[in-house]
Amino acid sequence: MKTLLLCLACLLLTTIAKADQALGYPVKNPLISFSAPDGWEAKVKNGSLFVVSPDGGDVIVEVMTMEAAAADDDAAIKEAKDTVQDFKNLKLEKSDVTEAKGLMVRLLGGEGEDASGPAHINMTLIKHPDSDHQILFSVIASKETAAKYGAAVGGMLNSINAVDKSQTDAPADGAVQTFSYPDKAKPDFAVDFPSDWKMKETDEGVYVESPDKLVAMNVIMVDKADVVDAEETLKKKVGERFKEILWNEGKEPEVNNDPALGVTATFQNAQASDGPGTEKYSVNLITYVRKSGDKSLILLCQKPLRALDKHADAMEAVVKSIKVR
Repeated sequence: MKTLLLCLACLLLTTIAKADQALGYPVKNPLISFSAPDGWEAKVKNGSLFVVSPDGGDVIVEVMTMEAAAADDDAAIKEAKDTVQDFKNLKLEKSDVTEAKGLMVRLLGGEGEDASGPAHINMTLIKHPDSDHQILFSVIASKETAAKYGAAVGGMLNSINAVDKSQTDAPADGAVQTFSYPDKAKPDFAVDFPSDWKMKETDEGVYVESPDKLVAMNVIMVDKADVVDAEETLKKKVGERFKEILWNEGKEPEVNNDPALGVTATFQNAQASDGPGTEKYSVNLITYVRKSGDKSLILLCQKPLRALDKHADAMEAVVKSIKVR
């Protein structure tokens, strides 16, 4: 019987599937990044990032921060094994630690059986130089569908990279302009924007526009009690600009609740246009609600899809810069 380490090696040599989703973990301040195929659902739950195949569970990816310290390999291996202790006939093998794409990586994998039947189990134990704890990137795939999703899984595993914090925490030139609320001395909320983007204060917060006017962002401070009404009002106003608009692919928005920080973040995305053959637009609505305080922050971003070719990195940096006290 082939071991999972051999299966993993084969996956990495498979033609990489088209990957349209750029994901990072941890979600708010990523240490690693990877790509997932379009159509796979990504969701945060209890601090872990889950990515599930379109069939709803033939392949389940979970990325989590481990309790094991970065230097404690024995504890990390034991903790990883504990995550699959409910599998029967479990056979796992481990590799040596190797360096790959700025990370120290150990593979731990094999086969087992659960209520759904035989499964492949791939676990990657990751050490990032800026993290005190190891990250576990686990993939559990039904044996019956291993061939169907082999390229997709291989693409995800092969795309894992270290996020260089020195490169993502600020623009390359180190210059940003910051919106702070209620003040710079002790802000409850802060957002950094590129230094060459036009920023203008408004009654509600700030309006920011890229130099070529392709990207428009609004930071809007609203009373916490009025957040839901404010979101619906903004969605209605945006919708009036287009003949067609679909929010969240017709699904519920993604909600990430962090009890430790006392912050709830809601992510809503829309695709819009004026009908077939017209330019397509992307709209992002992100809301941060603090457990304490009376105000909440809403970030609204609107741009044509062609703006992503030029401004994707800048927009990602803006979202990653958001700080909530």
